[in-house]
Amino acid sequence: MLGEQYLNRRYRADTFAHFQTPVYYLGKRGWHTVGKPTNAYNGYRLQIEQRSERAFEHTLSVHDVILKFVLESEVKRIVSSEDKLWQETIDLGNIPDAWIQFSGGEAFLEVDRGTEHPPILDRKFDNYIAFKESGRYRQLFPDCDFKVLVVTTTEERIASLEQRARSGDIWFSTMDEFLKENLSHQHWLALHGFHALPVAAKKEVQDL
Repeated sequence: MLGEQYLNRRYRADTFAHFQTPVYYLGKRGWHTVGKPTNAYNGYRLQIEQRSERAFEHTLSVHDVILKFVLESEVKRIVSSEDKLWQETIDLGNIPDAWIQFSGGEAFLEVDRGTEHPPILDRKFDNYIAFKESGRYRQLFPDCDFKVLVVTTTEERIASLEQRARSGDIWFSTMDEFLKENLSHQHWLALHGFHALPVAAKKEVQDL
């Protein structure tokens, strides 16, 4: 795959000293195969190669969350943080890690690695709720559920974030719990207790 340029590779620091972990991304031929414009490839490659270690950790965590939805539900649409939609939606005030439409509704996805300061999180949660209450969310995503799913580090972190959220539309789970249990597991904590996503089972591909 590397030799044929379907994939490219960069390295990032491992948790063990003197080791590096390979990270693979689309090569020129892979980029063209998935229908991306050829003249945009160099910008895509440069963005990955110049991404900081901290940003890389966050990006990989976001991809882990999205992959869980893809594997265990019918995903209809994903709007990533890099989509120009968020630059155009300036009244939201946030750039979400993603927005996803799946066989259980719709939700904003936020991955918190415990590094953001409390005032920033306060503003982010307030922006989400204001966006819903203003009616702009309904205009942008007609007939879609409003929910913010926050995947974070520890139960202690959840207790702190939940007090700041002050909304039953913002749900929390630890990353370990989210990845370990089924997508429909009742592990989401909000103001009114624990909740489960109403996820329809992913259809099995039938052999011909």
